[in-house]
Amino acid sequence: MRKMKINFFLLGFCISFLSACEQPVTNMLSEEEFKNPSAEYKPRTWFHAMSGNMSKAGLTKDLEAIEKVGIGGILLFNVTQGIPNGPVKYNSPEHQEMLKHAAIECERLGLSFGVHNCDGWSSSGGPWIRPEQSMKMVVWSETIINGGDVNIQLPQPTTRKDYYEDIAVLAYPSLETEIADFENKPKITASNAKFDIIIANDNRLDNTTLIEKKGDENPWIQFEYKKAHEVRSVFLVFKDRNGEAVLQTSDDGKNFKTIRELYKVRTGKEEWAINDSFEPVKSKYFRLQLNQTMTFKEARLLCTQYVHNILGRTSIARTEDNEMTPIGEPAQGMVIDKNKIIDLSSKVDSKGKLKANLAIGSWTIIRFGYTSTDAYNHPASDEGRGLECDKFSREAFKIHYDAFAKKVIENTKTVAPNAMQYIEIDSYEMGGQNWTQNYDRIFKEQKGYNIIEFLPLFAGRFVESAETSEKVLWDLRDVNCKLMDENYFGYFAELCRQDGVKSYIEPYGFGPLNDLDVGGRADINMGEFWMNREMTMVQSAVSASHIYGKSVTSAESFTSTPEINWKGNPAMAKISGDKAWAFGINEFMFHRFAHQANTHVKPGMTMNRWGFHFDRTQTWWENAGADWFQYMARGQYLLRQGVPVSDLLVFVGDASPNSVYLRKDFEPEIPAGTNFDCVNTDVLLNRIELKNNALVLPEGTEYKMLVLRNCKTLKLETVKRIAEISQTGIPIVGEKPLQLAGFNTSEEEKAEFKLLVDEIWKQEKIYTNFNWTSIFEKENLRSDLSIAGRSDINFMHRFTADADIYFLYNPDSLARQLECNFRVENKIPELWNPMTGETLKSGQFKNSGSTTKVWINLEAEESVFVVFRESANGVLSVSKSDKSNEGVYFLNADNQLIMETPAENTPIEIKGSWEVEFLKENDYEAKHAFTQLTDWKDNADENIKYYSGTAIYRKTFNWDNEVLASQNKYILKLGDVKIVAEVILNGKNISIDWMPPFNVDITNALQKGENHLEIKITNQWSNKLIGDERFPASYTGYELEGNFPKGIMMDWYSNNEPMPHGKRTTFCTASFYKANDELMPSGLLGPVQIIMEKVKSI
Repeated sequence: MRKMKINFFLLGFCISFLSACEQPVTNMLSEEEFKNPSAEYKPRTWFHAMSGNMSKAGLTKDLEAIEKVGIGGILLFNVTQGIPNGPVKYNSPEHQEMLKHAAIECERLGLSFGVHNCDGWSSSGGPWIRPEQSMKMVVWSETIINGGDVNIQLPQPTTRKDYYEDIAVLAYPSLETEIADFENKPKITASNAKFDIIIANDNRLDNTTLIEKKGDENPWIQFEYKKAHEVRSVFLVFKDRNGEAVLQTSDDGKNFKTIRELYKVRTGKEEWAINDSFEPVKSKYFRLQLNQTMTFKEARLLCTQYVHNILGRTSIARTEDNEMTPIGEPAQGMVIDKNKIIDLSSKVDSKGKLKANLAIGSWTIIRFGYTSTDAYNHPASDEGRGLECDKFSREAFKIHYDAFAKKVIENTKTVAPNAMQYIEIDSYEMGGQNWTQNYDRIFKEQKGYNIIEFLPLFAGRFVESAETSEKVLWDLRDVNCKLMDENYFGYFAELCRQDGVKSYIEPYGFGPLNDLDVGGRADINMGEFWMNREMTMVQSAVSASHIYGKSVTSAESFTSTPEINWKGNPAMAKISGDKAWAFGINEFMFHRFAHQANTHVKPGMTMNRWGFHFDRTQTWWENAGADWFQYMARGQYLLRQGVPVSDLLVFVGDASPNSVYLRKDFEPEIPAGTNFDCVNTDVLLNRIELKNNALVLPEGTEYKMLVLRNCKTLKLETVKRIAEISQTGIPIVGEKPLQLAGFNTSEEEKAEFKLLVDEIWKQEKIYTNFNWTSIFEKENLRSDLSIAGRSDINFMHRFTADADIYFLYNPDSLARQLECNFRVENKIPELWNPMTGETLKSGQFKNSGSTTKVWINLEAEESVFVVFRESANGVLSVSKSDKSNEGVYFLNADNQLIMETPAENTPIEIKGSWEVEFLKENDYEAKHAFTQLTDWKDNADENIKYYSGTAIYRKTFNWDNEVLASQNKYILKLGDVKIVAEVILNGKNISIDWMPPFNVDITNALQKGENHLEIKITNQWSNKLIGDERFPASYTGYELEGNFPKGIMMDWYSNNEPMPHGKRTTFCTASFYKANDELMPSGLLGPVQIIMEKVKSI
């Protein structure tokens, strides 16, 4: 279907229908707006200023290039990772002046402008945050003593950044296993003598010690007990993302066998932990066998059975509630009797000295306090790096917001009132938090009981019972996620609105947060997708936007690993973007554009090794880039009309933290032809109206069925809402809840819960299995879109007052005819082509009752919007099958059938020699005669072999084969193109082609007799960069470093001067190639042919 055109004397129609962003009926859908979309629909880009390398000249040139190719705005990040430091220091007057200049230029160019809220991409911190304003965690120290008169100094727990505050000191009769650990301390050795045993076993997280791998032998840590000892728990904290450990035992200290694989959790940006509990294992020798060199903060084995995954259960690690493994059934003697816990806080002075009298016997004294989590914003410069603000405290976040974001807004809003539009919180990668000032008071206000008496839970102990412990920990996570939602994300959005800007938020991350709750706070939700990866990080943003009625869902788009590098191009990326559209994204925010502070070098600055390289220095920036960006704007125009259509509403449950469900999370999977959104408690209770036998949002979105996930434990108000829904006859799919949420619940509430649940799950339209075929058949729920033989093709459906808009794409590398069955009754399918801006009525359809079957021809990786608006009454159409070779059918303006058929004659090849001109701006100025079309990389001339950029192919040919007929189409087939072709025939600019099959309609430019053909071919940077690796650099003093570079950028670069002269003509801040790397295919490879197609009325 790509680039299809029908002669307009036969078609000549104009389509329009009603559409809206927030309400089904507000605006007319416009063909002209689709063909030439307004700025609001254009893609945006992240704009990375690297390591303080900024210049006004570079900003102006970058922004002019961005505007020229059809990108609508920028979101500026300052990132320091690897690149040597430039002269502009973060948040300095010079930096603020640069930001002001960027905003003014955006205003001049009609671009939108915004910044990330801190230095780096995660999350909200800076040097203005003091330790007492930083993220906080509960810490503790343990002491076992004999009763009687007690006068001891209690060890101060882990203290980070010299900040520590006491919470309480509690005592309880020691568990037998605690005494066993105290009396039978192991001798600890390691494979590496430099490993500091004291640091690794001091019950503190202040310091680190390294254990190195020597040669091929993996390192180990060994625990030797005086006698056989029972171990039930392992606690490790380390700094290594890829670190792994297994637990081994031995009878002789020589021959070890593995008894348990140990599972790690992430507790911070660069911190991981293993907190595993299991059935007792008795041995004299234990060994932690490691897989690599590792940096440890703590490594302990314990006889006491810990609450399973206590770090996840107390919000230090993120474990979503639906993935929480059972808390464990404590063995006899492993539970603390709450009634025997004594609060000794009043007996302890400010320095931790305890004076008290306790009954005779062994007592465990735990000193609880809190300290900083030591989380820093990342990856940031020395001037912008600091502690992350307390995510539970509005006061702390306000300090952070005022220190940078507020200054930027005040600095730019008066000079660029239209441009300055948004602030963002990007990736949340800062880990957990589980305390703040006055947390015990906040907890009691929300839950009605005192958390202090349950503090031993933080130390992994069971209190009262497993059931009680689980209920309290459920409450704890509920409070924590609510505090982060309200006082971090919610307050951020509130401050942005007060200052007249919008908030962008990526509503997910490994911390105490509920994705959909956070998404409800944002003005614009942002997901993310990576090149050539599954779409696992867009659903939170998409569902949050849908259920909260937000018309724009953005995404950090096309993020890439170093393997993509400068090979990346629009054709390579398009399929990932199409898939994101089908998942609900309708604004691409490119990852990433690197600010080119030096305007003389190419390809220039990078975001270290990260891509995709959406840079003005790209070879394809102004041809394929501009064309692709236009494609995006057209699609995003349609994808923001009306409201989304999804049949199922999946409730994620009341428990925290929670995220969303993917199709693959269901067994069996939800059928491909049925879309769904996820919903949180807030929307289920407060935004949904029950009418027309559906769950209806204020914007008009309707869901036909409620699906319950992770609902074994629910709040009473939620059960009441489900009962209300069930009474309307709306089908509900899900297992019966088992218990009322929370610790502080009355017997009356429990009885009401049971009564309601029993009543709900007696009803006819309650399904407890997920047999979708059976359920859909009983409820007469048809697929919204089914594609014959294809369950792998995703789609997006939006609905306006009088139109249905579907988006779908061909994911294959071959052309396909898709037999699509749409849940649309008696309408004509219109094909809206975002590549060309053309709109056509298909004649290949069949209406059947409440569905319409459409046969759609798509080229490899091609996409289309199918719009249903006009009644099909009395319209003649054609049923097609894959076996049909008759041609392609369309309708003209009068709804008469038109058939387009391929020519019966063979293609005519344009043979002979081509003149090929290589251009000075690409470091080689020459004209060559190519007697045949060959690959540049195979050319004997190294100037051509290593050429990167655009070259112009010219050819004069005669067209005398037949009379040019108005009912015919003439197609120029370029054959194989690497990678972009811009076709000019007889002085007319025809098209820019960057996707196979590179077929160009030249009907309106081809003339009888002599024709002058010009084809501009552009390849990637790769070959030039590989070629330049043969030569030494003409400069010195440049070196990439780690996340915290200390080097200074070269003077000539910072002064915006040309690179010193030498054989190497390129400069790139990250090296992706070596001189012997394989070159990329380049050039016009052909064969170049012309074919004729006939168009006739039926």
